[in-house]
Amino acid sequence: MNDYLIELTKGELLVFLAIMGSATMNGLDDDLFRNLGDLEIAEHLNSGEQSLINRGLLIIDDDTAALDDTLVALVGSSVVPDATFLLTRIEPDGSNDVHYFNATPELLVEQTSPRPGIHVFAYLPDAEALDCRLEALLAPLRSLSGLNIEDLPAELSISADIMARFVEQCRQDGSDTAQQTLEQAGWPEEAARRLAQDCATYPFWMGVVAWNLRNGEPKGLDPVMVCHGDDYCWFVENAENDPELLRLRPVSGIQCQTALSALAEPLQEIYLSN
Repeated sequence: MNDYLIELTKGELLVFLAIMGSATMNGLDDDLFRNLGDLEIAEHLNSGEQSLINRGLLIIDDDTAALDDTLVALVGSSVVPDATFLLTRIEPDGSNDVHYFNATPELLVEQTSPRPGIHVFAYLPDAEALDCRLEALLAPLRSLSGLNIEDLPAELSISADIMARFVEQCRQDGSDTAQQTLEQAGWPEEAARRLAQDCATYPFWMGVVAWNLRNGEPKGLDPVMVCHGDDYCWFVENAENDPELLRLRPVSGIQCQTALSALAEPLQEIYLSN
């Protein structure tokens, strides 16, 4: 059990952000109070403030607000981190499991929302703990040996726009329509059929990392996407020198797990620089 873990309701988190002078953060909608009137907004904030007070996380004395140290450390470092790695698992029905990993030179924090309106911030004691969390989240990929790819091309390409339409069709219209989209884009029939069936049946993962967020110009690596297949994976990345073109390769699950985990290296470097 993690003794350094903070669980906040949306109202509590909004009060924290207001005290810290921040309008929003990763994992929250940009327009937090869309379709709410002034009275409803005040009710949300008042309820969140009172809840923080009741939990001992906020003390208000003579119009001065004092926040709990653990709250400030875990949530504050997630509001303005030096680096963030976003790992998302998307199921065939469209539901998703989102994990933000935030880093400063002093802290590593995992940020999740396990159910609507609840936000959890968990302390990771070191870079090894980060590796362990990523290994656990990506564990389903490890069993995919990559043995059933001998009849697939070693590499295929597709435009980012067509890929986005293809994924939406897999979720909404089924694999037949999605397969036709790939074939119309020039894909071989068997490869198009396999990818369409895989994306309509299995989850896929997306990884994005950005750093240098507190100082200077933000930097990042190209996002990586992994489609779970039948005993193999589809590894999807941007083609070199053409951000509008994607490159897809059928590979083993371990190769994909390694590639996704490697995206977190900038966080480890920032934390270890302390």
